[in-house]
Amino acid sequence: MVEISEVMEEDPQPTQPSSTNNAAESRSQERLDDADEIECALSHITRPSARLHMENLITKLRKEGKALQRVAASASKSSSASGSAAEDEDAAAESMDVDADKTPPPAAAAPVPQAIPDIPKRTPAKLAPAVGSKYQSFPTYYFDSGKYDSPTVSVYVPLEGIGQHDKSKISCNFTSGSFDLIVTDYQGKSYRLLNDNLEKDIEVSKSKYLVKPNKIIIKLGKVKGEYGFDSWSQLTAKKTKKRSASGKAESENPAAGIMDMMKDMYEEGDDNMKKMIGETMYKQRTGQLGKDGMDPMGMG
Repeated sequence: MVEISEVMEEDPQPTQPSSTNNAAESRSQERLDDADEIECALSHITRPSARLHMENLITKLRKEGKALQRVAASASKSSSASGSAAEDEDAAAESMDVDADKTPPPAAAAPVPQAIPDIPKRTPAKLAPAVGSKYQSFPTYYFDSGKYDSPTVSVYVPLEGIGQHDKSKISCNFTSGSFDLIVTDYQGKSYRLLNDNLEKDIEVSKSKYLVKPNKIIIKLGKVKGEYGFDSWSQLTAKKTKKRSASGKAESENPAAGIMDMMKDMYEEGDDNMKKMIGETMYKQRTGQLGKDGMDPMGMG
């Protein structure tokens, strides 16, 4: 009887997930985590153009992350199909017994698959609020000076759905030179708009705030003088005002106020206006202003 020698081939190595699969999953998770972290920081950005750039970046990162997830899933399916085919071939080879009287040599031990290390997931960073403050700025607000003879000026603060918020969590305090708007616990956040350097003093008794469906309107009562209401050109004064203990702005040196006004006119005026104002300021410094009987601006 001729003995038939059986040639035992080593079992093929089990198919490991491809490096492409691991790399795709890793890059996908990085982009999705980056998008989450940038989105957390988005609430602290107030400039509309900056917010738009950040939102576009978040959308791009999430699209790339999802595309890489699909690549990883496709690679995983291909790897699983290849592994199943190899197992079927091994089972067929083992079922064939060339010589029943011959004890087959012990099968080689299958190598233990290497464990794939878990990729640590990053938790989006939470931006810490400013020390000593639990509020953040409103996304935006607008100032409306109204007509010259209107009794109030207005500040519009848009906030989607604010009309349905608990009214006890919305407040606005007024002084003669400031207002302080606070909204607490709105969609998990608290907002504050404080202005303590208004361009003009206000009438506290005539100031109020209104809560509309998607915005808050602050009405600041104008102070009425001898010739009518104060004229506002902006919400915040260019220079910080000195205020008394009662909160009212202290009267400034009239001459200094006139000089400041003339400086502004000089910077914004045409060549003739600059020449006229320059001569007037020179005469004021040398003590000649008014001695020639002319109007200080040279118009009399």
